[in-house]
Amino acid sequence: QAKAFMELYCTIADTQRENLWHFYRKNSVLVWNGTPITGAAVIKDSLQKLPGTKHQIDSLDAQPIIRNLGTKHTALLVTSTGRIKYGVKKPVHFHQSFVLERNPDKADDDSAFYILSQTFRYRNPPHRSQFVRR
Repeated sequence: QAKAFMELYCTIADTQRENLWHFYRKNSVLVWNGTPITGAAVIKDSLQKLPGTKHQIDSLDAQPIIRNLGTKHTALLVTSTGRIKYGVKKPVHFHQSFVLERNPDKADDDSAFYILSQTFRYRNPPHRSQFVRR
């Protein structure tokens, strides 16, 4: 589920950003480099202001969030790292995480999730000299 979600999210972000807001709901929160943005409409407006992008995912991890033992998970934590290129600029390294919640409007569909919470942060890759002993 996590890999399919990330592939779909990045494809839409890179090619059809005007439709990205469908991943969010009015209670969704996006924290963009430390700045919180709340609600699908406001998130849509904020993301639309960005230049064209091209995502490259380098790592992806996921785990279920289990609220009650004995029941199936209702949420999923997805984390990823990668590079994002804005227009013709050099790619920038990033880390992001999502908490995906089951979509209550599609209760019969076990694969229907929405983004409850997302954090996105640019990061500087570690400098090689940090790992070399002298």
